[in-house]
Amino acid sequence: MTQQPQTHQPLPPEALNAWLAAAAAELGLDPTEVAIGELLDVARDVAHDVARPAAPLTTFLLGMAVGRADDPAVFAELAARVSARAASWAAETS
Repeated sequence: MTQQPQTHQPLPPEALNAWLAAAAAELGLDPTEVAIGELLDVARDVAHDVARPAAPLTTFLLGMAVGRADDPAVFAELAARVSARAASWAAETS
């Protein structure tokens, strides 16, 4: 008997808030401190300008940097810096 491959159904955009709440609770984090749109923008920029696998790596690094910062409000600044770096990546590496 051959197993059928499982198809993964991604969350619809409106389900992200529910997932954020559940994941944040699991990790002991405050979901109100997460800017979903900005985080997804960074992931998109890196995926398009660097490489798709670099997107989760970069968002993880961004989270680490924000976690180590004295002020979590630094997220927007760091996100903008990473997106700008991604935009210049192709020119720098070719």
